[in-house]
Amino acid sequence: MGYKSKLFAGVASLSLLAAQAFAAGSTRLEIQSAWPLTLPASGASAEHFAKQLEVSGADSLKVRLYSAGKLVPSLQIFDAVQQGTLDAGYTSPLYVAGRFPAVQLFGGVPFGPDALEYVGWIYNGGGLDIWREIYAKQGVVTVPCGIMDSEAGGWYKFEINSIDDLKGKKIRFAGLAGEVMKKSGASVVLLGGGDIYPNLERGVIDGTEFSMPAIDAAMGFEKVAPYYYLPGWHQPAAITELIINKRKWDRMSAQQHALIENACKDTMLWTVTSTSVANSEAIEKFKAAGTEIKSFPPSVLEKFKSSTDEVLKEQSEKNADFKRVLDSLNAYREKVALWSKNRS
Repeated sequence: MGYKSKLFAGVASLSLLAAQAFAAGSTRLEIQSAWPLTLPASGASAEHFAKQLEVSGADSLKVRLYSAGKLVPSLQIFDAVQQGTLDAGYTSPLYVAGRFPAVQLFGGVPFGPDALEYVGWIYNGGGLDIWREIYAKQGVVTVPCGIMDSEAGGWYKFEINSIDDLKGKKIRFAGLAGEVMKKSGASVVLLGGGDIYPNLERGVIDGTEFSMPAIDAAMGFEKVAPYYYLPGWHQPAAITELIINKRKWDRMSAQQHALIENACKDTMLWTVTSTSVANSEAIEKFKAAGTEIKSFPPSVLEKFKSSTDEVLKEQSEKNADFKRVLDSLNAYREKVALWSKNRS
């Protein structure tokens, strides 16, 4: 065998060994979404993330994505990831707020930051560091993996002209905003996404918040409630997360971590820009169906705001992690206030 032949043979051998080593270091991720993959923004974002990771990860990362409920109920995703029976979940921190009150502040805050301010705090204001510290105690790693623009204020079978109109009404709300609604006299009911429509249709509940117009349109709420209220005071922006079992995460390489982080950042941008047209089209659809698009009266919004302040204070007094997260968020918002309030 000549010199060049030996050289080419040696290079080929090294390439084969490198490929084998690369394949040996590959990781398979089984991920379940908390939402149907057909649902705009939330479910569709899970699919976007999985596709981005498949492309960028090549042979290093193999992903299998499941729709809501395929392996475990959506509200049990955190437990399954924590226990390691599920590698990862695409979900919302709001779904574990009852166990870890502080993480509500990462999922959406009444009268809180908009999408740009939220992302700024997460990546540049220390928010993500605290979030990961809270989850690390539970054996879970979180990666911010989607951010949605403002939600709508909800669907109601009655008009809201004053705060008294809420008294005694059964309304589906969740998290901090649910506590605010309780202070307004409403009876708050927590329901999974699939249970909202039939309960609203049958009159078991009198109203519900759910999400932005594009997602609400997919749920068909305009068929069972005549009034649609704006703005979404309870959630000016919402972050979704990819949670990964920590033992699984620790077995992955730094390169694989970077691939996941970058695919999630891409998904953050895609999510917040993917529904602008769809939201407008949804509003037109609601109007055509006879829905009355309403605004909360200023006096009602003022009451919601004062009740929000009370709830945040009460939660801070009860839970040290909640206070730590809220203090961090408020400190960041104060630092950027002069610009954020005057940039538009």
